Amino acid sequence: MRDHDGYARLGERVAARCMDCGTDRRISVSELKSGVAPCLNCAEATDPDAVHIVYVMRFPGLSARKVGITSTEVRHDRIASHLAQGGILLDQHEVPNREAARMVEDFVLRAVRDFPSGCTARDFPQGGFTETWSDDGPDIDLGNIIGKLAAKAAPGFDRLRKLMAYFESEPATIEEMVEFRHIETIEVDGVEVHQLGFSEPLEQVLRKTRARRAARAAEATETE
Repeated sequence: MRDHDGYARLGERVAARCMDCGTDRRISVSELKSGVAPCLNCAEATDPDAVHIVYVMRFPGLSARKVGITSTEVRHDRIASHLAQGGILLDQHEVPNREAARMVEDFVLRAVRDFPSGCTARDFPQGGFTETWSDDGPDIDLGNIIGKLAAKAAPGFDRLRKLMAYFESEPATIEEMVEFRHIETIEVDGVEVHQLGFSEPLEQVLRKTRARRAARAAEATETE
């Protein structure tokens, strides 16, 4: 909600306040129309256990690059916000949760800490200037970094292993899995083949299944 009296140009940043969380911000109508996140505070209020995206962008006008994380929910898309400000997407990868995303982001920032960008908050009205480095810095291979962290079972990347261990003693039932079924029809040598799989990554399926078991157990205890 705008907190500014009188007229303002479409590209002029004016005082505003988020109607959901009350956070103050200066933002323009042009930025909102181009996809900038209306409230950075709300943009972070996503499920930490849901799949996240780690990305690397380049900002030619600032001679800088940036690493960041965002939710897979469209309304929390930080990538769109940066694209609207002249950023160029270089790479992006999904990771299983926010903790894993933070691990990747921290790994990248340690690798480029000797190449400061000189960027400030003024350069990034969409947020994230502290995760930038100079264009002179090393190239970043997100896929390779994620592979290394996953192989080491780094925090955030070790959850699937722990979930699998839980379900080894208490296997998931067909009734529990049926909600997550996904059927895709493909053609192989002129024959239609139906592929059966999950509608979500395995970690999310098992996490939700275990959470529902815990909720049912808690409800049964309260009833007793």
